[in-house]
Amino acid sequence: MNNTFIKKSVCMVLTAAIVCSFAGCSIFAERKAVSVLTEALDAFYADPVNGLADYDEEFVVPEMNEKALELALEGLASSSYEIGEVKLNSDRTTAKIPVTFNDVILLEDIPMGTEEEVTDAVADCDTDSVEITFVLKNKKGDWKIEDMSELSETFFAPYTSIVFIDENGMPTDYYEPFFDECVVETVWYDPLMATPLQGNSLRSAEALLAYVYFDRPVYFTFTANLKSGNTVVQTQEITVDGSTTAPIEFWGESYSGSYTVELLFDGGLVAQSETLSVS
Repeated sequence: MNNTFIKKSVCMVLTAAIVCSFAGCSIFAERKAVSVLTEALDAFYADPVNGLADYDEEFVVPEMNEKALELALEGLASSSYEIGEVKLNSDRTTAKIPVTFNDVILLEDIPMGTEEEVTDAVADCDTDSVEITFVLKNKKGDWKIEDMSELSETFFAPYTSIVFIDENGMPTDYYEPFFDECVVETVWYDPLMATPLQGNSLRSAEALLAYVYFDRPVYFTFTANLKSGNTVVQTQEITVDGSTTAPIEFWGESYSGSYTVELLFDGGLVAQSETLSVS
């Protein structure tokens, strides 16, 4: 028999064996990566708040109203997922796996309302499919999911903007989305004439005065900071009891330089003024 023919035959068999071996390794790697991701997603659906602790230590559910969280969990429970085709890199150390989440509630422009009104508004929202591609890394034979934060962005983050109000139109929980909507503007005043300043500048002053305007009566005690650059110069509490304005007055110093005033609630920003120049 021709030696050349034998050599070619042996090479073909070896090549086929190598190809089959490589394909088999790839299929095994794909199945393992899919198994790890499926396990993580099932854990997420079983316990959306804490279920991913073993798969992504940095995964967090954003802070929100208890009723908003309840609505978010209901929305998640009504969805489902489908895993797509795995894409492996050449050395099988990275897998990219697209996952399609079906019947995801598209939460947009939910108006402030009572719990019943907001619940009805969420129920009227459209749903759609959302695709998230997860990246997994093979580390010493174990597949690890790189980042699962998009699950939080998709299923929880939209609900943080919901504001619930009581029968008097006041929020049941005060947080930034409410103030983003109801703050009209912040205006510096002449502390002697008690009139709005033109140009946000003053000559030497023994007091500084600003007003925050709301579009509705507010009942709350805020913290006001007077800042020079990034430094807090003075701080005081401002109680608003059914008024549409929050007067903020600082005194007791000889003011000179550039100042801003900020109004805060529990560390969150309500409003911030433009810069006032005092010469």
